[in-house]
Order: sequence, then C-alpha cells, then structure tokens
Amino acid sequence: MATSDTSDTFVVTARKWRPMNFASVVGQDHISTTLRNAILSKRVHHAYLFTGPRGVGKTTSARILAKALNCQNPQENAEPCGECASCLDIVSGRSIDVIEIDGASNNSVEDVRKLRENAKYPPVNGKYKMYIIDEVHMLSTSAFNALLKTLEEPPPHLVFVFATTEIHKVPATILSRCQRFDFRRMEIESIVGQLKFIASKENVTIDDESLIAIAKKADGSMRDSQSIFDQVLAFCGNDIHYSDVTNALHLIDADFFFTISKSIREHNVAAMFEIAREVMTKGYEVHECLQGLLEHFRNILTILATGNSKLIETSTLFLERYEKEAAHFTQSEVLRLMNIITSTEQALKFSPQPRIRFELSLTQMATLDSTVDITELLTELRALKQAGGGMPPMQQQRPQSPQRPNPPTQTQPNIGTQFPPQTPTAPSNAVTQAQIQSQPQTHGQVAGIEHLKAGWSQFVEKIPIAGMKATLGLQDLIKPQFYNGEILLYVSDDFIKGSIEAKKNDISKELTKYFGAEVVLRVAGGNIATPKSNTGFEDDKPIPASAQGDNPNGAEQQIEHTVSPSAKERLPLEQTIVDLFNAREIPMAGR
Repeated sequence: MATSDTSDTFVVTARKWRPMNFASVVGQDHISTTLRNAILSKRVHHAYLFTGPRGVGKTTSARILAKALNCQNPQENAEPCGECASCLDIVSGRSIDVIEIDGASNNSVEDVRKLRENAKYPPVNGKYKMYIIDEVHMLSTSAFNALLKTLEEPPPHLVFVFATTEIHKVPATILSRCQRFDFRRMEIESIVGQLKFIASKENVTIDDESLIAIAKKADGSMRDSQSIFDQVLAFCGNDIHYSDVTNALHLIDADFFFTISKSIREHNVAAMFEIAREVMTKGYEVHECLQGLLEHFRNILTILATGNSKLIETSTLFLERYEKEAAHFTQSEVLRLMNIITSTEQALKFSPQPRIRFELSLTQMATLDSTVDITELLTELRALKQAGGGMPPMQQQRPQSPQRPNPPTQTQPNIGTQFPPQTPTAPSNAVTQAQIQSQPQTHGQVAGIEHLKAGWSQFVEKIPIAGMKATLGLQDLIKPQFYNGEILLYVSDDFIKGSIEAKKNDISKELTKYFGAEVVLRVAGGNIATPKSNTGFEDDKPIPASAQGDNPNGAEQQIEHTVSPSAKERLPLEQTIVDLFNAREIPMAGR
C-alpha cells in the first residue's frame, strides 16, 4: 500500500509512493517480519539501530514502526490502519509523540541534553514516545556519551530508532544497547518490479531495457531509482524507450560494448582508436566506460563458467546476444581481458593523459593472441608419449642444448676423453632461393638448421607482413638462433620484442609457407654482446666429428644432452615441461 496525492501540487515519486505499512516495504522482509512479530508478542525493544545503504527504507521503516506502535486501530497482523488520527499525524509530520531529528545538524551535547529532558515526559496521544534520529553517526563523541545513560535505562514509554549509513562510526557502547537491523541493497529485480508497478499506476509505458538501465544506475537504492524515473519521465513523457533513457541519463549503450568485444575477437586495432575517439567526443567518463566493459566481460564469463545466462542482470534481448558472444571467447581469454581492464583503472588514477592510456589498453586487448591451457597441453603431451612412445615429430627433431664440460685450465688437470682439435669449417650457404621454395610442404616435417640459416636473410627481405621487414632487419638488436623447425630471436629492446611477439603467429605462418616445412618462431630477451649459438653456448665452435657419430644420410646432427645430476631428481611434471619446451636447467646458488 502506498499513498497517492490527488492535489494539483507535484509530489516526487519517492514521496508519493512511499510505503505506508510493513507489507509494502520492498526487499526488506526479514526486518518487517521481525518488527511485526515483536509488536504482536509485546517484546518491543527500547532502542533500534537501522543500518544500510542510502534509499533502502530505513527511515520509512522507522515511521511505519512508529505508526504501528501508536495506532488507535491496530490490525491483527500488527500493521497500522493508516486512517486514525495518530497515523495521519505521523504521516504528515505533525505528531507530538514522534520526533524526527537530523543527527547531522543536531549533533552537539547540548542538543542531546535537551532530548533527555523532553524524553522524561510521557506521550500525549499515543502509547509510546519515539525519537527517530537519522544519520546518528554524525553525533559528536560527547553527544553519544550524554545519551548513554538514557539509552541504557529509558522510561517505559520511550523508544529510540537510530538510522545510519556508516555503522562503523557508531561507538560500540551505543551498538551494545540497541537491536541492530541491517537493510539490504535492493536487487535489480526488486527495483524493476516496483518501477513497473508505479509506471502502471501513472499510465506510463516503459520497456524492460529502460527499467533495467534505471535500476543499474540507481546502484541498489530504491529512492535513487524513483528520482531517476522522474528525470526520465520529464525527458521522454509517458512513452519511454531505451534509446531515450541512454540520452536522458548520458549512459553508454550496451551495443557499444558489444562493438568493443567484436573488435577484440577480430583483432581490429583501427576500430579501437575510433571507439576511444567516440568516448571522448561524446563526453563519456573513461572510468565509466571501463566499468561497463568490465561488467560486459563479466557477463560473458558467467555464461562460459556456468552455462546459465539467468545469472546475468539484463533484459531478454541482451541475454540472447551474450549467449552468442560467449561462443567466440574462452574463459582464459576473458580473464586476461578483465585483468587488463582492472589494471587500466588503477593506472588511470595516476595518468596525466587518460586518453592515451585508454587507447593503449584497447589496443592491447585487440592484439592479444589466443591462449592454450597449459594443463590441456600437458595432458595431450602425455597422451602422445603413451601412444607413440616419444615426443611429437617437431620435438623429436629439435636439438637439445648439451651440458658442455668446462675448458681445462693450467691449475686443473684435464680429466676425461679429449677430442682432437679440428679446423672449423664454415657453414655451407649453397642453398639457393629456388631450392628453398621447391621443398615440398609435407605435413609434420620441419625445416633443418642449415636450411633456416641459408634462407633467413632472404625471408626478411620478402616478408609480406607490414612493418616486419624493417623490424626484423635490425641486426644490432636482433640475433637469430636456429633449431630444427624453430627460430629463436634474442631481442635486446623491449619495445621491438613486444612488436615481434604481437605478430609472432603470423610470422610463423609465413616462415612455414616460405621454407615449405613447419617453422615456429619464438622470441626472448637476450644480451646482444654474447648471443647464443645454435648449440646453446656463447661461442659457435663446431662439434668435433668424434662426438657427432655416424650420419650416412647427411641429415642434421642431433646433439645428445649431457644428463645433469639434477635431471634424475626432477618430478614427472618438471621433466614433461623440460621435454615440451626444450628447456635447459640453470643451477641456482644454494641448490
């Protein structure tokens, strides 16, 4: 039940439709039931403390409690009648027995002393004399101390109701003397239902998308939602549509976030700059845009993680779009995007140029590569090893870095078999461009080391990816290292390293196409002064013939690992990672 003023004077929706009894209070059933039962069982406490966010019904519930306690014609369910003189006086604010005090403006010890003096006198018309103190946390420490004695041993006719949004500022001595009731934030469904009821009574037509947009803007406050409803009603009239609501409240349309996610999955960097420009030209707050984008990907993650779109607080129209959008992402990709958004929010607090920081984050999201779960990768690897008895072809053909013995010194005797010195032979560069391109593209084959060495420079000159010819041609900053089926680039400059990593997959595809065999590109930071050789050492000395073994077919030499003592102590998972990534263990001090 709510009141409706029939006079010509305009009354705001929050006042016009303020609940008049416990049953009409929305979203606070746990409190309404407790207060009704206390009245029916005659167990009314002398002090109540109502706490919770703004606009959720604290003061309204206090007034309903005052009416129920002083009603001249109480109902069987402890509801006030709303028609007797006492109820009408409380509603209009004329009641002598119910005094409402603003704690923010009456917060001194003198104000509390006056309250104590007046509290001694019994009520005039009702059964109880009630003091409703709003924003009680604003009282001074001296005022709280002056109230303690009266609050601990009040007269039998006296009831206090305190309301606050900041419960942590109320002293513990006050809290211990009150019954505390925590009011909940309003759920979007509760706000939408109440607004829909009000709209039907006011003969207003409004769609579900508009109601949800208003409810989200209210941020859990029923009073705020009704104030926003008045604002939208003044802008749109009695026929309200979603597009009108976004214009009236300067909200970012949900379609805007779907456009961003589409650009991300299409890796459309140019569209990201257009999006950033639109945010700035339309006057949207970057923080508000990031919050909306974070909620957008949260909705996608919810569908991916639970498969239940009903957990998303949006209209049916957008639910269908989210279900379709979620099919283009994985959980790991969405989590990476959400991490970028949250990091950007933190960085914007200290950024002198928020637009550039915003553009950078959008570009970063658009250039993210697809990810593969390491657990799934290891599972597939174990399955391959069990099925075939070894690593996949690419991993089997990749040379492993040997543990080379330290060179002998004058003070240390030369122990072990020594290889005779041999004259280094320059690597053969007789492989021509025609030979490279005439190689058949057989699935599963990988390019050999000499094959890659001979064709690398020519590939850099002919690479079709924009900007990569100049980047990969920086010989002072980039040192290639060649393996069977793999090229590892040591890059000393972080910016150039990031540029190459962003196009790593595309470059690998072009390498495979160019050499006619499978080639994978990897990028790592490295010291230009001492680039590693193909064997994994600082120099590039040839391996002695006696260590190479027989090779009748002339194939690439496979260098066998010198098993370190720690290799025998590796866990199965560690050994799997070493085999998978061709890792080389680096001894640590104290290990």
